Amino acid sequence: MANVIIRLAQKEDAVSMAEILREIGWSERRNNMLIEEVSSPIKDLIIHCNQDPDGHTIIVAVDEENKVIGFTNVHWVPFVMLGSWEGYVSDVFVSPSASGKGAGSALVKYVMDEGEKRGCMRLMLTNGKEKPSYKAGFYKKLGWTERPKVANFVYYYREPWS
Repeated sequence: MANVIIRLAQKEDAVSMAEILREIGWSERRNNMLIEEVSSPIKDLIIHCNQDPDGHTIIVAVDEENKVIGFTNVHWVPFVMLGSWEGYVSDVFVSPSASGKGAGSALVKYVMDEGEKRGCMRLMLTNGKEKPSYKAGFYKKLGWTERPKVANFVYYYREPWS
């Protein structure tokens, strides 16, 4: 594993995060927008999350030159049915140029450690079955369990970027 440093995202990281989303080709629409149009809402989200650390955390993985090579976002929510807290990981993205260097594992392990420190009952995330991370069993290798009887539904208020 290369020297990967995990730290909280800073608003200055927004452009690098937007560039990673472009690199992976997450959204054709997003790739046709100016980088400022893509990074501006990311910057706003970083500011919001850093102002509400009990509710949200955006974390970046940086290399030895402090270049952002990956990021994750987790939301800490009360879950009444569990009588505890749950961490919902909404994003885990690593630059294709940094793939295999341990950034993804370091980000997810950071979230796992943070969830334990916070006394969460569980962490949850969704992973597209067509994604390379799913096909490679990335999360299973880190000890996560796929839920066979639960469907993941979404309700859109507006068209998403992806």
